[in-house]
Amino acid sequence: MNTDDPSPPQDRGDQVERALEHVRHAEHDLDKLHEEERRAEHELEEAEHELEEALHPRETEIIVNARKRTVKGDVVSFEEIVQLAFPGSHDPNVAFSMTFRHAASEPHSGELGAGGHVKVKDGTVFNVTKTIRS
Repeated sequence: MNTDDPSPPQDRGDQVERALEHVRHAEHDLDKLHEEERRAEHELEEAEHELEEALHPRETEIIVNARKRTVKGDVVSFEEIVQLAFPGSHDPNVAFSMTFRHAASEPHSGELGAGGHVKVKDGTVFNVTKTIRS
């Protein structure tokens, strides 16, 4: 028996268990901190991407009524597409209908109405029809 340690063997076992419990808590805390760090890094990357897009919007090549057109960014409105298809002002009796396909957004195809927006990618196709109301 070692005379350097006056504590009985049972007390040492309790000390070891307490120390191991502290180690487990510290490891758990470190895991949580690492997860928070990963989440913060992801948010920072997203913010940098958004800032880059805001400062230097990328151009997207789309097709409107069988003609290639280039738009800034990756979201277009119904009104923007109408102007690409039929530039200028329009009589109040003119109505437009529009379909799209191969879009980046869900659904990838469908109809777009006035005031609507769609996320596009290179090659998104729009068909715009002009109708005169009587």
